[in-house]
Amino acid sequence: MTTKKQDDGKSKLVVPRLTFDPALPQDLRDMLRSAEPRELRRSPEDITPWKGIFAPVRKETGVVGLAWLLIWSAPQSEAFAPYQWTSLGVGGGLVMIWAAGSVLERRSERERLRRMRDARSQYVMDTDLSEDAGQLLARASTAANAVLRSAVHKQDLIDRQRNEVALPQQEWEIAETLREYSRLVKAAPVKAEGAKVTALLDSRDRALQASLEGIARRVVALEGYADQVAEADRQYRELQQIQALTAGGSDVLDLLARTARDDLAVAEIEGMTGEAAAVADAFTTALESAKEAAVIALPTRTTAA
Repeated sequence: MTTKKQDDGKSKLVVPRLTFDPALPQDLRDMLRSAEPRELRRSPEDITPWKGIFAPVRKETGVVGLAWLLIWSAPQSEAFAPYQWTSLGVGGGLVMIWAAGSVLERRSERERLRRMRDARSQYVMDTDLSEDAGQLLARASTAANAVLRSAVHKQDLIDRQRNEVALPQQEWEIAETLREYSRLVKAAPVKAEGAKVTALLDSRDRALQASLEGIARRVVALEGYADQVAEADRQYRELQQIQALTAGGSDVLDLLARTARDDLAVAEIEGMTGEAAAVADAFTTALESAKEAAVIALPTRTTAA
């Protein structure tokens, strides 16, 4: 997840452009990802099959019209008359083909927009969120992606199958709740008219803040899980390096035995082996910590915040 500088110099995370319900079909996800932002805000009713169908072929239509004018303004003769009617038919046919193609293209675009609109409840756009909500979602997405990119996840040293199901579900539930929170925040009047409205707004703001804090606790749990996975990842890399260095320990021992043949060389190799064992123990502890964090961050049965 990238960051960008605010006007005050502080960095903030870039909010995911789209967050999907895991149940949304892959073809629709691909369609939504490839859509321009203006298309996601557009309604299928904005596109009618016939309106403006000649817009893409204005130049071609002009050329055909000019050709007709030249042909029909030519001197009339019985020999030339059949060619005049043929040119009229060919030109008219071309225009009809262009028109039919434009209609089909518009119908296809209308169907595409309809599918995206019908799926609207199954994706959250960055523009749906208030700034504080967007930053929470960005943090959740960053933590989830860090776990899924980790070596211990890819090697199935932690529960890979559970991660791949639970993490997208957690991220979606957070995004969905934050969208509703943002909608309610944006719906509040800018200025309260009277003491009663002020009191109602204060009560409403407290309830919204409590909801946001509940979501924040879930995000913090995800970040804690990602931190534990990162530590397990670091120790896994360290263990791999030490194992690679000690894999040729017997060769080193033979070489030292041939050159020095003293107990110090043997002790040095044994010390390296012991260090590898200590790191392996630490790695095991790190994995256990990551698994315990997963129990907190990824409950077996997820519930919306």
